[in-house]
Amino acid sequence: MNVYDSSQHVPHTATHIIRAMTLDDIEAVGRIDRDAFDQVRRVQRSLPHPLLVRTPENLHAAFNRPHAGIVIEWPLGRVVGYCFTHVWGSLGWLGTLGVTPRSQGLGLGQAVIAAGLAALRAAGCCILALETMPDSGKNLALYTRQGLEARYMTVLCQGAPRAARQTTFEHWQPGDDQLDHSLREIAGNLLPGLDPTPAARWLMREEGGTTLFWHEAGTPVAFAVLRTQARRQGSYQSYVTVEVAGCHPEYTAEWPRYLAEIHAYGRTQGKMGLVLPVNARQVDLLREVLDLRLEIVHTRVRMVTGDALGSPAARLVLTLAM
Repeated sequence: MNVYDSSQHVPHTATHIIRAMTLDDIEAVGRIDRDAFDQVRRVQRSLPHPLLVRTPENLHAAFNRPHAGIVIEWPLGRVVGYCFTHVWGSLGWLGTLGVTPRSQGLGLGQAVIAAGLAALRAAGCCILALETMPDSGKNLALYTRQGLEARYMTVLCQGAPRAARQTTFEHWQPGDDQLDHSLREIAGNLLPGLDPTPAARWLMREEGGTTLFWHEAGTPVAFAVLRTQARRQGSYQSYVTVEVAGCHPEYTAEWPRYLAEIHAYGRTQGKMGLVLPVNARQVDLLREVLDLRLEIVHTRVRMVTGDALGSPAARLVLTLAM
């Protein structure tokens, strides 16, 4: 259990601790996740109905991971904040985080972020990142104070490219060391040390999607970790969301075909199209995606400390907001 001192923010009469998540925290985290984001959306008038809690499958899959995340107790014994952490080899990133509305404004969020970043460094990650809303000056300031730099926009592109008539992908299955090695090998060619298998395992445990990969002449060349099921109870996901995907630089010309095959797979699952995150520095990839009839529907700011997340020319897409 690690104690984090942020007395410059929290009243001196208060005692709080920050520690690793356990399964005993699952109910509290689900409730805080709902309440904190419900408040934000209501302030923005973007949510006419109360936000729903995450599905039990999503929460259990999130908790049953190495380095699942951080919680803060204030006062002792009462969880009032949390942060999911993601360790993908050399890349570590902060996922969804929140503090219960009644405990906001006391510096607890800053303490959770600092502890989450420290946990990622302790796990061996040399690049730390997250994505946040570009219209939230409060969030941008919060993360900037923790040493993260705003580096370009990430745009979410949504639409239905022409579906492939034939598909050549295979499905990844957990426990296959050769397939795990293939995913890491493809990803490592795009960002040294990147490991996408934790994302694939989360979705598999949750039964929330699948991971496809492609071979050319017996060589693994591309992969895509795809979400097909909604994270929140009572919701329906109309599009396949690409959580992380990559293509070997020597096979960049095949990337549009792989996207067409992803859409073909999505149609077998009753999906209307796909949602693909593209960082604005990836100019060629963004133009390519727009030429495939996808439209920009949402934007986020990517904040990073450490090396760049791959070359601008790389066919590497990352959803750093889960």
